[in-house]
Amino acid sequence: MEKFAQGFKKVQNVFSKLIGGALLVMILVVFLQIVCGMFKMSLSWSEELSRYLFVAIIALGINLASTKHLFVRIEIIDGYLKGNAMFVMDVVRKLIAMYVSFIFVYSGFELIKIGGYQVSPAMSIPMSILYGIIFLGFLLNAVALVVDSWEQFSGQKKEEN
Repeated sequence: MEKFAQGFKKVQNVFSKLIGGALLVMILVVFLQIVCGMFKMSLSWSEELSRYLFVAIIALGINLASTKHLFVRIEIIDGYLKGNAMFVMDVVRKLIAMYVSFIFVYSGFELIKIGGYQVSPAMSIPMSILYGIIFLGFLLNAVALVVDSWEQFSGQKKEEN
């Protein structure tokens, strides 16, 4: 499992770079649309592309947030819990996150089938690509939660606070 965790961290590193590239492209497309708007021109595809890139950034980045524990928490609850209670709360959080991830993985897989018959209006991209990105993002999140849990329970991970 340790080699799998190391390999998964390399995959996360690659996706981190892809997300950075997608963010840069999204910023450039929005900037280009603003410049074109100043000259009374319009790019019909820019809004759609920026929206799809935004969805891809969120879906593919959720596993990075899971790994780095960057989700919103209710700090007052964490302040009151100590020891075993905090451990149980962490397990419950991870189980809920895994459940939600599996729901999105299942839904994304079903949407990929439907998306093969649809194309985006402005760019004519098959919608199955966008649904596939959502599927992949939440699948990576489920794996990230499993790896994070294994590291925590096996003592591989040091506390980050």
